[in-house]
Amino acid sequence: MRIHYISYGIYETGGYRHEKTLFDSLSHYLGQTQEITARLFRKNKLFTHVFGYLELLFWSFLRSNADINIVTARTAIPAILRNLYNKKEVWIVLHNFDPNDGKSALMKWYYQRLFFILNKSKHNRFKVIAVSHFWENYFRDITKVPHVYLFPNLFDTTFYLDFQQKKKNNWVHLGQFSSKNDLEILALSIKLSSDGYYCYFSTLNTEEARPHNGSFDIICFKDFTEYLDHMAQSCCTLALTKINEGWNRMAHESILVGTPVIGYMRAGLGDLLKESNSMAVKNIDEAYTCIRESLWILPDKRFMEAYDIKNADKYLKPLCNS
Repeated sequence: MRIHYISYGIYETGGYRHEKTLFDSLSHYLGQTQEITARLFRKNKLFTHVFGYLELLFWSFLRSNADINIVTARTAIPAILRNLYNKKEVWIVLHNFDPNDGKSALMKWYYQRLFFILNKSKHNRFKVIAVSHFWENYFRDITKVPHVYLFPNLFDTTFYLDFQQKKKNNWVHLGQFSSKNDLEILALSIKLSSDGYYCYFSTLNTEEARPHNGSFDIICFKDFTEYLDHMAQSCCTLALTKINEGWNRMAHESILVGTPVIGYMRAGLGDLLKESNSMAVKNIDEAYTCIRESLWILPDKRFMEAYDIKNADKYLKPLCNS
């Protein structure tokens, strides 16, 4: 049995970590009963123009020759075409789909073709894997994809236990520095800064790291534990995004280190807030009130247990049995 995970990118994003967890968990699950050859193929670059994207399509077409091919949305069509008339499987990880998140006309056309192919082929060998119940229902009911399965973000929760003991400071973690954030979060940081709070964003891009007008910093942490340590000492983490997110791995990690989350009840993020008993707000003003009045809701321990990596087999079993 051969398993290929086909990916690209220059940062280890939340999406990549989720897909890598799926790949590793599947390899271990199937390896208990048969011999497995698992290979990760990753292009460490971004593809931002037509010719670059054609390169990505051709490269992913060549690599999609395993018995099970785990692919991203942008590498899905060539993987499907490569395996249209054989018995090999293509598992397409779709974290979210928001038509209003600034996609180019080319990418909108591409997603239309992807959903069209999945609807017409109806092969159970071509599976869509969603990261939350919201998106599981969305892809099944709205885009009419016939074969949708859930594999959520799973964590080794024991790794995060020591961080829960950290003393809290008047630090507000504004979340990931990204264009997907509500622009009003910048005005919020100014108000909080004037009230004596230290505000900061996290980033994976060293070129983005800098202090900014005295109202917030953008920090690129040296390693993962430093990032968790800083978040564990914060009084809260914000997840105020203007797009429909798949989940929000940073918010989940904040809960694991014992730092409350304040966010918008949108899409997969809404699932996270509801299941973890976190604070949902409708706008920046409500977020400001929550922080100033310390309207914290402590993270629900049952939520942490539900998304522990030990539960991976529960989600893999229906995928493999199908």
